[in-house]
Amino acid sequence: MRIRKAKLADARDIKSVHYHAWTTNYRGYAPDEYLDSMKFDNKSIQEMTNYMKEDEFFVAEENGRVIGFTELKYPDDKTVEIGGLYVHPDFQKMGAGSALMKKVCQMKKKLGYDKLILWTIKDGPSLGFYAKQGLKPSCVPEKKHGPFIAIQLEKNLVLDTTAPQPIRRTSPHSRS
Repeated sequence: MRIRKAKLADARDIKSVHYHAWTTNYRGYAPDEYLDSMKFDNKSIQEMTNYMKEDEFFVAEENGRVIGFTELKYPDDKTVEIGGLYVHPDFQKMGAGSALMKKVCQMKKKLGYDKLILWTIKDGPSLGFYAKQGLKPSCVPEKKHGPFIAIQLEKNLVLDTTAPQPIRRTSPHSRS
């Protein structure tokens, strides 16, 4: 698996990951009407291209295929905000999300950032993943975001001395 800075030419693949991750993973967490209104078309790909011109994106590739991405924003000179981190449902639980998070944390810590934040759906499907990556709820009050209640999670990059490890799958016959 390779983590690299995204190129504008990746917009279609990034939008595909975003679309499939949302419409698969958020059933039961988001209203069906909201998910059913999501599009994967030329207009939504152009919108993704526009976001990519404003924010910083990194992708996870497997055999040349974009399987995940993260979008980064910079609310101040010491904080990096993850605007989104998604992995295509066919490639989840294989380490791509952890690899993206690890790369972002290492890179931004070296550049002098001391805090990582993100917003996620309260009681959403990603909370367990983010907890494994060392993020904790912040003191910032929750907020309404479309049809959701969102909470802010944070991680202190200065105190982060352990790199997150991908979840390893074991066979039922392996010994621990």
